[in-house]
Amino acid sequence: METYWEWFCSIPGIYRTQREILLHCFHTPRQLWEASEEELIYLRDRGCGWITKVTDYRKKYSPGMVVNAHRSLGIRFTDVEQGNYPKRLLPLRDRPYGLFYKGELPPEDVKTVAIVGARVCTPGGRAMAETIAGEIVRAGGVVVSGAAYGIDGAAQWAALDAGGKSYGILGCGPDICYPSSHRQLYVRLCECGGLISEFPPGTKAMPTHFPMRNRIISGLSDVVAVVEARKKSGSLITAEFALDQGRQVYAVPGRPDDDLSYGCNELISQGAGLILSAESFTEAVFPEMKKRVRRSSANITLAPTEKLVYSSLGFHGKSLWELEENTALSLSDLSDGLLSLELKGLAKETEQNFYVKVK
Repeated sequence: METYWEWFCSIPGIYRTQREILLHCFHTPRQLWEASEEELIYLRDRGCGWITKVTDYRKKYSPGMVVNAHRSLGIRFTDVEQGNYPKRLLPLRDRPYGLFYKGELPPEDVKTVAIVGARVCTPGGRAMAETIAGEIVRAGGVVVSGAAYGIDGAAQWAALDAGGKSYGILGCGPDICYPSSHRQLYVRLCECGGLISEFPPGTKAMPTHFPMRNRIISGLSDVVAVVEARKKSGSLITAEFALDQGRQVYAVPGRPDDDLSYGCNELISQGAGLILSAESFTEAVFPEMKKRVRRSSANITLAPTEKLVYSSLGFHGKSLWELEENTALSLSDLSDGLLSLELKGLAKETEQNFYVKVK
């Protein structure tokens, strides 16, 4: 039966709504494959003009041909009737009927956090996403995102670099790299996590695909963290899906006059959790790690100059000259203090001469 499901979910040009109609009429993918031409014509004549896509596909490709073609590309498949279908998705009313994937599917027994945000992000936002992702991995979790430019890709790279696993949810077929410049990220995700899509191989990325993709990002996650989002953005769509699905949503606050902070501030005003630091967020999401993190932090001893510099840093980038004014230190002493904090993992240079607090 799995073979028929894979064939059914591979029919190009139709989406979940059309597949739902087909299952209502034919009950199973196998019965659709075995249906007579008259039955398909009956549906076409009653307003389902898209049924011609099913007819044409059925004439060209058998279930066996489809499965063999996918396996030759290293693409695997699961459907709602299989034991390895993600259990987090099963309760969702609009769950995908099947998933195509390279690598592996997210583990069921590990806490999964989605990190999403603006494609065109600030250095501070990127640094925050990277730090959160690293903390999640160190806490024993995995990161899910959309493998896109900006926050998504930065978070996934950071999770991989921290020795963890990450899963990219795509708005195209799993055989297509979008954006094309993320080829190396795609390779790494397949090696240490997976690439997952409800869209069959060969499906190109289209604007209408990404909102559909976003419900899977949130659906596969226990918690969604939003780092920088404009007033109208895909990240807010993901957050809305997450709330509808009963997931926890957190957001990084920002300045009221910053366009990239508008979406996050709006989420917080509506009750989303507040991310003041990567450390506090991880402690909230992974409460079992709290004592260990506190013990680790207690072992870090800061010299007076380091304490002064650390207290002047924030989670949005500050320039070397702002810090010089705030601390009244010489540039030499300030630079030494920043370098020491970086080596201790408490500060990070996000761009030349701009620094943020890490913990």
